[in-house]
Amino acid sequence: MDRLIQRQSQTQSLRAIAGWIVLGNLLLASVLVVAALFDLDSSRVAHTDKARETADNLAHSLSIELAAEFKLVDNALTTVAQRYRRIEGRPEAEAELKQVLLEQERLIPFVRAVRVTDARGRVVLGLPEGMDSYSIAGRDYFLEASQASQTVVSEPLFSRVFNDWCVIVARRLDGADGRLHGVIYAVMSQDHFKQQFSRLAIGDQGAISLRSDSMRLVARYSASDPAGSAGLGAQDVSAALREHIADNAQAGWYVAPTAVDKVERLTTYRRLPGYPFTVLTGVSSQTYLAAWRADAQRLWAFTALLLGLIAFGSVFLYRQHRRQYKVAAYARRLAVEQNLLLDNDMVGMVRVRDRRVIWANRAVGRLLGRGEETLIGESTRVVYLDDEAFDEVGRLAYAALQGDGRFRTQIQMRTADGRDLWVDLSGAAVNESESVWMMVDVDKLKRSEALAQHLALHDPLTGLANRRLFEEHLSLGLAHAQRTGHGLALCYMDLDGFKPINDSHGHEAGDEVLKEVGSRLRRELRANDSVARLGGDEFAWLLTGVNDEARALALLERCEEVIQRPIPLSSGAVVQVACSIGLAFSGRHGSSSEDLLAAADDAMYRAKRSGRGHVRVAGGLEPVDPARAA
Repeated sequence: MDRLIQRQSQTQSLRAIAGWIVLGNLLLASVLVVAALFDLDSSRVAHTDKARETADNLAHSLSIELAAEFKLVDNALTTVAQRYRRIEGRPEAEAELKQVLLEQERLIPFVRAVRVTDARGRVVLGLPEGMDSYSIAGRDYFLEASQASQTVVSEPLFSRVFNDWCVIVARRLDGADGRLHGVIYAVMSQDHFKQQFSRLAIGDQGAISLRSDSMRLVARYSASDPAGSAGLGAQDVSAALREHIADNAQAGWYVAPTAVDKVERLTTYRRLPGYPFTVLTGVSSQTYLAAWRADAQRLWAFTALLLGLIAFGSVFLYRQHRRQYKVAAYARRLAVEQNLLLDNDMVGMVRVRDRRVIWANRAVGRLLGRGEETLIGESTRVVYLDDEAFDEVGRLAYAALQGDGRFRTQIQMRTADGRDLWVDLSGAAVNESESVWMMVDVDKLKRSEALAQHLALHDPLTGLANRRLFEEHLSLGLAHAQRTGHGLALCYMDLDGFKPINDSHGHEAGDEVLKEVGSRLRRELRANDSVARLGGDEFAWLLTGVNDEARALALLERCEEVIQRPIPLSSGAVVQVACSIGLAFSGRHGSSSEDLLAAADDAMYRAKRSGRGHVRVAGGLEPVDPARAA
């Protein structure tokens, strides 16, 4: 009887286990489906984020590049206007104005035309040979420029002269008496912008456009219709764009059908710094989600196969129920080992829910000087340096955790006593709202790396760039000059009279002189000019955007005058040095770093042999006195 009861009990137990296995299989199937949906959603977000980042990078680089072009045109028109005011009234004024106009046109080769009108709006300069003069007095940009003291930029307009859509950049020309004498204007055609856009890879149905602040279309390039010109000058945009522009006119993104061709795109936009235009880059949803759709098909096929195997797995699970006790015992032992691992003194570990600490180990207290019990319930903001760092890590980390479930970075954190501490921070998602984070102290390593990097690239005496860093800047500057057509000048300087100071006052005095000269050069040169000490009493610097001698010599005159000022020493003595400078221009005197350095060095030594305080241009026959050249 007892054996029968035992068998019945075992049968009932097996039936109960079978029932639980069936229920468990159903739950497992549900979890797989939910996980697949969650994974597909995360994958779609990741693909969208990647497409948005790519499009935003394109929009950002284009906004900087286009703003730089507008700035070049603005500078060219301003230069002509300033020169005109100085020469107006001279007998040779017209010839000089033509020469200045020609010089500035060479600096802005991407402009369709640069022309000058009289005070009544009739074009008097800049016309090609054989073309009759015409009037622009009725154009809005002429009226606006003639009343404004600054450069004005027009809305997109159709030019009857060029038979194309254009943007006009115009500036008033004043005489010496301050009265209006005319307007100088530059024509930038939509075809130029379109060519700029066509160089970029944006997918089969991608599109790039430039719009004014009033949303008028200046230029547009579509990969699916490269020759298309639909919508130019019109304000036909999607409601999504208007909504986002109203919320943030500087930058943003949205997904919506484009008003021009009804193709759904992920579009990012960036406003041009300093100018009333916005560049938009759009990637077709069909393009950037193609890989996601293929992944979705594979995932659902895999899920279906897995669900089909659940029945087979049920038998296996049923046979394994007798091993549950051993598995449970192993799990308990594993939990104990895991607890020993987590509660260590070397690696700080915290568990976070909604960016609030719900658990911390002892190492966190040692690392940050905060007891683990005081952190429980606190926002993780307390360990960051500022709100910006807190927000940035939150934005990057939680996007990564929702993607592949892991995130790692190195960041500075704030200890309880106010110190800044570098930590290696890594996190892993536990679920949608919880994550586990590990912190390792790498402060000494980071500070050692930063110091080594600085010492490797800077002169320890003056703090200026050393030869290695300067040669890197020179290579980058030459590449930029060759790519954009902008000028680049290399100045190579050697101090005159430095050795007698060293001999008379000692090396410490010489070091003071070198530091003071470096400081004066750093103050005198422009922010975008790179200056370096190459060794001994030799210095060099790059003048970006400079390709004519007059402009370079004017700057060198200021540098020479500053360097020649008396230098008080800590000993109470006052000394004075001069300098010899060699000047070389990219393209004219060399297209490689080695050639340009050699040309400037040779020019400097020829200037030095000519006496103190001379500048010599590479290839020149006579030494140049900056004061006379200016």
